[in-house]
Amino acid sequence: ITTNNDSSNSYVAASGYLINKPGSKSQNWHKDGPVAGFIDCFVPLIDLNEKLGPTSFRLDDDEDDELVPMLNKGNILLFDYRTIHRGQGNTSEDTTRTLAYAVYRRREVDGDGTKKESGDVHNFPAALTLEYD
Repeated sequence: ITTNNDSSNSYVAASGYLINKPGSKSQNWHKDGPVAGFIDCFVPLIDLNEKLGPTSFRLDDDEDDELVPMLNKGNILLFDYRTIHRGQGNTSEDTTRTLAYAVYRRREVDGDGTKKESGDVHNFPAALTLEYD
């Protein structure tokens, strides 16, 4: 995966950071979207532990069967946009979990060879362009 330039086959469809403050509740299990071709990239800005509310991944239909990677500051976690996951609640007393994220998208090509880009309109519907209107 490369940066946003005309020669790359992918681009950043969305980016930002997530904050999980002490006392927050766990998210519901969810997929970031239904469309193939998106990859989520999470990078924690602090070392994670169980109390800080790390991201959990459901391995199958059984909610008790989950994977919870404990990442260190600067580690990179990549996963398919359609993967079922949730942010756990932050039970720490005074530490806010922060992570940077980017959503990468495979670049599409029209029949005439023109490369098209589309954003993450599932999670960011205000980012609509004429392409979606």
